[in-house]
Amino acid sequence: MSSDLFQLLRRTVSIGGRRTAVAMCAVTAYALATHTLAPHAGAQDAPKPQPVAAAPAGRTALPLKLAPRPTKGAITADDLMTRLYIFADDSLTGRDAGTEGSFKATELLAREAKRLGLQPAGDSGTYFQTLPLKSKKVDPMSAFIAGGASLELGKEWGFKSGSSMTFTNTPVVFGGVLGEASLLPAEAVAGKLVVLTVPLSQSGVQLAVEGDIPVPAGAAGVVLLVPAQAAGVFGYVLRPGVYVDDPAFGGARLFVSSAAAGKLFTAPVSELTPGAVGTAVNVTAILDVTVSPFPARNVVAILPGNDAKLKHQYVAVGAHSDHVGMARRAVDHDSVLIFNRIVRPGGAENDDQMGNAEQFTQINAELAEMRKASPTRRDSIFNGADDDGSGSVAVQEIAELLSTMKTKPKRSTLFVWHVGEEKGLWGSKFFTEHPTVSRDSIVAQLNIDMVGRGSATDLTGTSKEGAELRGGPDYLQLVGSRRLSTELGDLVERVNTARKHNLVFDYGMDANAHPMNIYCRSDHYEYAKWGVPVTFFTTGGHSAYHQLTDEPQYIDYPHMERVAKLIADVALDLGNRASRPVVNQPKLDPRGSCKQ
Repeated sequence: MSSDLFQLLRRTVSIGGRRTAVAMCAVTAYALATHTLAPHAGAQDAPKPQPVAAAPAGRTALPLKLAPRPTKGAITADDLMTRLYIFADDSLTGRDAGTEGSFKATELLAREAKRLGLQPAGDSGTYFQTLPLKSKKVDPMSAFIAGGASLELGKEWGFKSGSSMTFTNTPVVFGGVLGEASLLPAEAVAGKLVVLTVPLSQSGVQLAVEGDIPVPAGAAGVVLLVPAQAAGVFGYVLRPGVYVDDPAFGGARLFVSSAAAGKLFTAPVSELTPGAVGTAVNVTAILDVTVSPFPARNVVAILPGNDAKLKHQYVAVGAHSDHVGMARRAVDHDSVLIFNRIVRPGGAENDDQMGNAEQFTQINAELAEMRKASPTRRDSIFNGADDDGSGSVAVQEIAELLSTMKTKPKRSTLFVWHVGEEKGLWGSKFFTEHPTVSRDSIVAQLNIDMVGRGSATDLTGTSKEGAELRGGPDYLQLVGSRRLSTELGDLVERVNTARKHNLVFDYGMDANAHPMNIYCRSDHYEYAKWGVPVTFFTTGGHSAYHQLTDEPQYIDYPHMERVAKLIADVALDLGNRASRPVVNQPKLDPRGSCKQ
């Protein structure tokens, strides 16, 4: 599951006293390495011995490695285990989008789709839909001059763009507050940079950085005034990295600190009214752009329906294939495992928790006991077994079940393994912007992200009020199932009961205005914003979320089997019912920002 964009900025932004998690979670490993007494090995990962695994209660420890075995048509725990040990193996180096590991992962998925007899539904008769992924690096010679003074790159200004930008003696005009500003007349913005203030809120910052901000007709561009508390925006937009070169992923924009606004206008921003004209500026924003060496690819496949009319409608079943890659240096795996269980039970969601003396006494005592049975294991790979290896292989098992049925569903089943979810829902956004089947023909989307845990010892999330949510033997979270179609939500409940899956649904994370914003943080949202009814199935968070310890030996495969079977039956019900789920709730603005 993706960490919200806002989480990347949380070191400088605090909303309502609660800081959310940072996406790149090597921070845990670094913090831990300075506190534990674990012995150190070389910089490279050592061969990994058989561990003493923290298996779910009542189950024996699973091996670190597992030889692959042939899978069967039925959904089974053994098949899920075989698939996940392959998909979350160290050889895929954390499956970060745009890397060789992600490329290999999509090769595995496409090869299996072909073996199952699914039809390719990507680009040019292939199973792949390739995103226009490029690498960017900001030239430090980029300059912003206002009122005769130069602004400091990275501190007073920054920019986000797919190419270089130049503005010469270009006046600025105040447009109001981002997301609230009324349109200025064309003559007021003609040839000018429109300046908008960014609200100090999660949705405001997210809209500024990733949202769709149309440039008013005739205007030269947009400048966003960043509040001091959100100064992390500059580092985020200026850092080298990969991006999707597509207009739907946001246009070019300039960012200026609110402290530097006095160089744009003679009056304080608080006294400005929309239409106020400021100084002329000169901007040279230079970006070095290269094509990413490894493509980022969605894997798209179809199981055709058996009804002449309904086969042109689709039940979409999806997961994301990517994870967050590798840490910059290796640390002791077992130390991280124990540290997170004691100090950070929510994994990356608790990354601001550093531990106290009493906790470290407990950590080191448990580590010393573990060392009696197993040596130090250095680790630097975020394997992403649960996030979202579990969802990816669950989709494979569902595809194998449906493809081996004697009578196929009446509607077609659309399987999409999205790439780049961890980057900000890249793959699902690109697919729904450039669908390979008609968007209107998708009757529902079932999203599977993190379905491998959910035991009573897992902190699966919090209620809207902040109370801890814990898993259990029958646990499953549902998000979004009634937000567009109450009929879809009722259908999921009915299938669970009628088919005797007997899972206990937790809707706590689906509450309106929930601070964790889960509805907006996985691939289902990109379908929902276009009016497609969705259900997000997950067993929730845990201490290995976005951590080095998210590995296959810690997954509860029998529970995962139950979840996959439920989703398969929901897909079958949707595939065979006479009518599609009715959308009877307010639709979203596909160009707006998401707020749960």
